[in-house]
Amino acid sequence: MAYGQEVRELLSTSSPSVWADELWTIYTGYMLAQKELGYNPHIGETFCSFKELLFFFNRLEGVIG
Repeated sequence: MAYGQEVRELLSTSSPSVWADELWTIYTGYMLAQKELGYNPHIGETFCSFKELLFFFNRLEGVIG
């Protein structure tokens, strides 16, 4: 229940579609900065985390409407 409350508070600031758009903005900036940031052996894990977060907000949008 505590987890649900945290999600509810997070979503009270914006809709799931806005969160998904913001995630794309963050991820795009991160990917564009990779040349300056240098080699990252965990870039695949970062993508998987991003993908799961995006899918989470997409599912929430379907639940919330």
